[in-house]
Amino acid sequence: MGIIYVLIGALCFAISNAYWKKVTTTIPYQIGMFYRGIFATIIFSILYFGFRQADFFKYWVVRDIVLDKEFILSIALSVFNIFGLVFFLQGIQKAPVSVVVPVSSLKVFTIITAVFIMGEVWYNNYLIAFILSTVGLFLLYFKRAEVQEANTFKKGILYGVASSFFWGSSFALYKFPIAWWGPLGFSLIIESVAMLFGLVLVIKDGLLNRLTTYLKLIHIRAYLILGALLVIGGLAINMSYGYLPVVVINILIIGSQIISVLIGYFIYKERLSIQQWIGLALIIASFFVVAVVA
Repeated sequence: MGIIYVLIGALCFAISNAYWKKVTTTIPYQIGMFYRGIFATIIFSILYFGFRQADFFKYWVVRDIVLDKEFILSIALSVFNIFGLVFFLQGIQKAPVSVVVPVSSLKVFTIITAVFIMGEVWYNNYLIAFILSTVGLFLLYFKRAEVQEANTFKKGILYGVASSFFWGSSFALYKFPIAWWGPLGFSLIIESVAMLFGLVLVIKDGLLNRLTTYLKLIHIRAYLILGALLVIGGLAINMSYGYLPVVVINILIIGSQIISVLIGYFIYKERLSIQQWIGLALIIASFFVVAVVA
């Protein structure tokens, strides 16, 4: 069941990452984060406050959200995680996607945190799967033609590593707040923080007076799509933490890149090179290697 939750989450994140690139060409990412956060927070609030006692949801909530030490730590972890999205969105605007995406998707920091802080058992299969998925990522995305200057390459690496650090480290630590609040409770906390963080960025970057400018029907549709993907994907991934080790979850999440590429292939008619087909095959192979242990 845990693998199914991961695959659902990976599918949603893959579509979301591809869609973010389109959205940020017309909407400032700060405003996109804020409005997306509003939608996600409303949905999670309705589920949490309206349905948490229902049989279907009662196992998704451990205890009621209260202001205590665990709540403060959950807020801090949420803020830390959001910096990963900020660096990713800045990266895909300022540096080649072919560099930012694979580097930001690396799970080195997740593995280090899971093994040395969470105390998870490390199997040789994980190393094999990690190598296969990492090589596959770079074969999928890295195109020398897109990196014309050393400066842009360096910038892409820096944004990617920063995103990987904040995302990877925090994802490994999700185990704690999910154990405190349950998948639904923690989803409400982290998306509420993401919404407020987006508002802070809007104010900091002087975009407050432009909020109403991006409330046309075409913009609202974008926020609803991003929000729906976030709600379904985030909740699915949070549910998977009750079934699988952190390392396994995050190696499997790399599979979202397969979906992103296939969307481009089937919907946008993008042709794949031999290098990219090999990359896809390696990532798929890493799934089977991890499944032996999971």
